[in-house]
Amino acid sequence: MSFLFPGFRNPDHTRFHVDSLNALALKFGHPHTARNTHMSQRLSTFTLAAALLLCNGIAFASSCDPSEADVSDTSIMFYRESKCAGKAMEQAEETFKEGIQLEKRGEMSRMCSNFNSALMRLDKYRRGDWRDKYSRIAKQVDEDFADRLARFEKTICPQKIELYRHLANKGDAWAMYRLGISYSKGTGVRQNDNEALNWLQQAANRDYPDAYMALGMMYSDGMAFAPDYRSAFNWFSKSAALNDAEAQFQLGGLYRKGLGVEKSPQQAVEWYRKAAEQGHEGAKVRLKEMYRSKEAKEPLFGY
Repeated sequence: MSFLFPGFRNPDHTRFHVDSLNALALKFGHPHTARNTHMSQRLSTFTLAAALLLCNGIAFASSCDPSEADVSDTSIMFYRESKCAGKAMEQAEETFKEGIQLEKRGEMSRMCSNFNSALMRLDKYRRGDWRDKYSRIAKQVDEDFADRLARFEKTICPQKIELYRHLANKGDAWAMYRLGISYSKGTGVRQNDNEALNWLQQAANRDYPDAYMALGMMYSDGMAFAPDYRSAFNWFSKSAALNDAEAQFQLGGLYRKGLGVEKSPQQAVEWYRKAAEQGHEGAKVRLKEMYRSKEAKEPLFGY
């Protein structure tokens, strides 16, 4: 025998058997037994059903439609979330289109609010267990978010900082990097080197390559605090290993001057060459200087 808890629409996923309820009653010291179950008892079967839900924590409603009944079946939950994601994409598209029209009318403040609102709506569906089963929709959400974010980045909207912080607090390395750069330059926020260092370090710890270079510059230029050339060398090395021409150029300079590493004209030339071969003009200039000053022997061909 089973009972349907009031307010639930789908009986296939909301029935609770008496045996389970009796067991729960016994656990809580209630005088129900398998042989003696009476609806007139003070603790009703319906109350027990509610307790079972609360104790197990397995029933969830749709994230976009509060009127839908809670369900404990994950396949139904995932399906609902995929539908919610589809609705979010449609709403974000309309909101973004309206923002573009606002921009054309010169209503920049409202445009910024629309763009930010659309991105926040999409971001809600960039995470979640449902995404594995509905990967096509999940991929579309990610692509829509990336496209709209690229457009948002071209604006000077103050809400960009709000978005960076929102995403960074969710562990997004790109947002951590952007927030760090914003604090470093004082763009959209009051300039704060400590905050910049904090966010860039978090991004680097999540292996975001651009953060390596940014940290190397902070530690080497002496503008934020006293130079720490050894730390700069370490960060430039991580970036140079990924074939970043600017990092290779910076390593050449540290080796040439013996900053944070033992002085080595040979190593300096090697790193300058790597950068020059990628078209780095500064590296080409430094190589010519070293050849003229006889710090290194000029090759017959190439750099």
